[in-house]
Amino acid sequence: MRSHLDLLREEYSQLQAKHVDLQRRYDLLAASKRLTSESEIDSNKNDDESASNFVQRLVSVVSQLYEKDLYSDITIHVDGRQLRAHKLIIYSRTNYWGDLHDVDNLDLGDMNYGTADIILRWMYSDIFDPKYGDSIVLDVLSYAILYQLTALKDRCENILVGRLDIDNCVKIYQFAEKENLERLRDECSELVAARWNDFTAQHFADMDAALLYKMLKRRSKHVLSSIIKLQREDCLFLYFVENDLRLGELTNEPDDDQNLPLDIALSSGQLNIAKLLVEHKADLNKLDKDSKSFVFKAVERGDVEACEFLASYGASMTYVNGKTGETLLHVLAGSETPADLLKWADKYIQQFDINATDKQSRTPLFVAVEKENKPFMNLLVSQTNVNVNIPDVKGRTPLELALLEKKNLEFAGNLVEHGADLNVMDKENQSLLHKAVSEDNFAVIQFLTSHSANVNIVNTSNATPLHSYLMKVIPSSNLSEQHSDILKLLVKAGADLSIRETSSGLTPLHLAVQKDSKVLEVILEAAPLGLPLTVVDSSGRTPFWAALEAAKFPAAQLLLRSGANINESTPDGKPILIKAIESKRDDIIRFLLDNKADAGVSSVEGASCLRLAVKNGLTSTVDRLCKLGAQLDIPDPETGLPPIWMALSNDDYATASVLVANGCDMEGDSINSEGNCIESLLLRAVDANDQKAAVFLIKNGCNVNAVRQSIDGKSPPVDIDLLQTALHLSVQWCLTDVTTALISNSKCKIDAQDSDGRTAAHFAVINDDQAILTLLLSHPDVSCLSVRDRYGLTPLALAMKQKNNKAAEAICKRLPHAALFVNGNGENLLHSVVKSNDFESVLFLLGLQTDVNIPVQNVEKTTALHIAAEVGNEMIMRNLILAGAEINAQTLDGLTPMHIAATANHYEIVRILIENGGNPNISDSEGNNALHYAVSKGSVESVKVLLIESDVDPFSVNQKKQNILHLCAITIGPQSVEMFKTVLEIIPQFPLEVQDLYGNTMFLLSYINGNADLCRLALRYNACLATCNYTGQSIFKIDTPTKQLLFGEYCSDCESKFTITMRKHHCRHCGRLVCAKCSEHQIPIVKYNLQKNVRVCHMCFDVLTLGNSPTDAAFY
Repeated sequence: MRSHLDLLREEYSQLQAKHVDLQRRYDLLAASKRLTSESEIDSNKNDDESASNFVQRLVSVVSQLYEKDLYSDITIHVDGRQLRAHKLIIYSRTNYWGDLHDVDNLDLGDMNYGTADIILRWMYSDIFDPKYGDSIVLDVLSYAILYQLTALKDRCENILVGRLDIDNCVKIYQFAEKENLERLRDECSELVAARWNDFTAQHFADMDAALLYKMLKRRSKHVLSSIIKLQREDCLFLYFVENDLRLGELTNEPDDDQNLPLDIALSSGQLNIAKLLVEHKADLNKLDKDSKSFVFKAVERGDVEACEFLASYGASMTYVNGKTGETLLHVLAGSETPADLLKWADKYIQQFDINATDKQSRTPLFVAVEKENKPFMNLLVSQTNVNVNIPDVKGRTPLELALLEKKNLEFAGNLVEHGADLNVMDKENQSLLHKAVSEDNFAVIQFLTSHSANVNIVNTSNATPLHSYLMKVIPSSNLSEQHSDILKLLVKAGADLSIRETSSGLTPLHLAVQKDSKVLEVILEAAPLGLPLTVVDSSGRTPFWAALEAAKFPAAQLLLRSGANINESTPDGKPILIKAIESKRDDIIRFLLDNKADAGVSSVEGASCLRLAVKNGLTSTVDRLCKLGAQLDIPDPETGLPPIWMALSNDDYATASVLVANGCDMEGDSINSEGNCIESLLLRAVDANDQKAAVFLIKNGCNVNAVRQSIDGKSPPVDIDLLQTALHLSVQWCLTDVTTALISNSKCKIDAQDSDGRTAAHFAVINDDQAILTLLLSHPDVSCLSVRDRYGLTPLALAMKQKNNKAAEAICKRLPHAALFVNGNGENLLHSVVKSNDFESVLFLLGLQTDVNIPVQNVEKTTALHIAAEVGNEMIMRNLILAGAEINAQTLDGLTPMHIAATANHYEIVRILIENGGNPNISDSEGNNALHYAVSKGSVESVKVLLIESDVDPFSVNQKKQNILHLCAITIGPQSVEMFKTVLEIIPQFPLEVQDLYGNTMFLLSYINGNADLCRLALRYNACLATCNYTGQSIFKIDTPTKQLLFGEYCSDCESKFTITMRKHHCRHCGRLVCAKCSEHQIPIVKYNLQKNVRVCHMCFDVLTLGNSPTDAAFY
């Protein structure tokens, strides 16, 4: 800043010099111009140049006249010297001496020669060197004012203004004030105001008090503060006199920097001024902008004199800093306290609150320890009312600070001697000992234990210092000498090894077990007799079990040597060997058994060690227990199953192999899971679809033909088959691996049957399991293929029934004559499939070149063609014929396929048979041919085919001498009428009066059988009404031909329904039920001995009166 101002000042001086030069040039030009303008001659360029040259020459001549006698006309007396001068020059500069007309001498009084020389030289040459010093310029300025040298005065003022600075400002100001130079004075005042803080008291030391006070009032905003800073008591008196009425306000008013007058005085050591301020109403307890008191700041500065001054004048010693909460003692404690200040504090100690706390809850004692201010700490603890246990905001006490942060045992000992609490807890319930062990600080731990600190004090998680040390400090695999010493120190100091920490639930012993065995060894050696080895953690583990569980076997060995029980139990009564097995810890089991643990223990539920080892898949443990003599086949008390089943259920075949190798039972008969039968392990495995287990059992020699057994003779549910073997079940459940293993076993009975007579091959066909069937067919013994189930089906027959052609083909390839096996009805497979109308199966069997003419092995001896005729399948019929079936083959009753087809009205079959050479005239044992059968069964379409397309004899009769119309008359129903019409349509001249073996005509048989429609139709075709048979019976002698003619709801002729108004009547001749209209004729009937007129129907009336007229018959 200083150099910058110098540069500005230099630049200002240069500009001022240029200005002076320009002013001189301007004056010359102006003078030249005036000379030209005053001339009466017209102006021209030459005149201007002439005037300019004149002025310049005149100035030049004048400047050369100084100190010369040429043209001189006046003598100047100065400083004992005489100088020749020119009145014209002096008069042109000032009017101070008038026109000097009558003056020959001038006396400049006390002016020194140097000053006179500068002034006179300026008069002649207008030159004033700006580099003159301030004193010279001030002298020149003083005389310029005196002698009214205005231009020189302005020149000097400008020079002084340009060089104003804090070093000359006061001096120049005094001069300006004296000479009443307002501009110069104002410039000085502005500089003082602008750079007030740069001025010191020395700058104003020589200034008159009144003048200084006047200046301060004019330019200073805070006059009082300025006076104090300038250390001017004389000005202060002037201030007090002038402001007497406002002193209470002004003496306590801060300046722009918020500094109070009294504070300025005290901080600068002006105790006299401070005393004057106090006497003139300055407040000793006034707080500054930072809420600090005078005493507080004096203490901060270490200013004993100010402290004593304030204390002596009654300033308050109980001040508390509003921002930090610090008291005077806090400040003293936090600084290096000089002896005199310490002495002052001791003098006034009773006036202080010795236990006051700041914003961080620190007491002065705490701060003293923090700053390691030993003298002041000694001063504080020597006070009887000091509280050495007050914690700060972080919960730290002075003792904790001394021990853990400052590592100052001397301070700590001093605090303990004055009542410091060794067991104090912080906000987190951590004691000093907890913190010391967490920092691995042996010296502090030793200090605390030697001063009887509680080594069993617990924090919020119920952890003792020993807990904390074991959990956080000691590495798991390394134990240094210092660690060992700290452990010994804590244990010997009485650390309780049975206290359980809350978060982990562990005791110190449990924690020691988790570390390296050296840790546990140190604790066991340092601990007194009677170790709590049975204490348990939150999980119910003893230290011994915890060591085993963590695989800390050296630690477990140490505990055993210290008295731990190898056969101890958990809190719920479970032996630790059982616990180890349940935890699948082979290493623990090995350790326990190697150390003579009892292998005969069992779980609370009664499970043995072997069973649990098998359950948990501990193969090596199982092998070891077997060698120790464990019983291998004791059933599970819950499931009743042996250990090997548990191994198999768990897919633990290594363990199962160990059990087998040690001689376990492979059968394991037990009640099944539903509790309704007894089954072997193999059957149980198959039931559970556990192929690996089943194969294992088969390969290791179990009974492969075992079957289920009933419980106490009780019948099992219907879904349990006591005769099914494992092979049956494996095939049913499509267990290929099991089936393969069973078939590969030479002891397996492949033809074993269940209660339905089914073999495994039957189930393979039922399941359409080609893979398993192939396995079964690969067996050397194929006797199972000839076995029939309770329904008479062999595997092949079953395959054909289910249309399983692949299975059937495979069976036939393995056993070609399998298709010829007959069922209980004597039918072979071809008969069966034809009977079931299974065209695909028929084709399949025909493809195997099956003999189609083999009859059914029963009393009828029907062939496949007979069965096909009955079924009515044209495709089957044609294929059988193409395969060589005998067309006219007869059963023992003489029936041909055509008989059967005609009976069933399979007219297409009849046509096929006729087309392929079937003989329709072959008669059965009763003399009936195919046409007779067709008529008797009402097979109209078959009758048409036979009569039209074959060479059947329509007039042939059977053994009862009955032709087709006799059989038609016997048939009751609408087919008889249609059949009669069909025959007469084809053979119009068919004789109606032919009598059978008993003399019955077709009309008489129709009447006897109640076939009224056929009777009427026959009469229309001129059938004889009154024909008698060989027993003399005719329609007129039969009392009641049929109830159908006597009773009914409709008229036999017009078929009108009878109502209340339409009554029922009977014809007295034929007996039919007719209405009144249809029985309106009444005549006597002589042959019935009826002499009176009786009602007869129209037909009987015509017969009795007209006889059998063909026309009438045709009409009717």
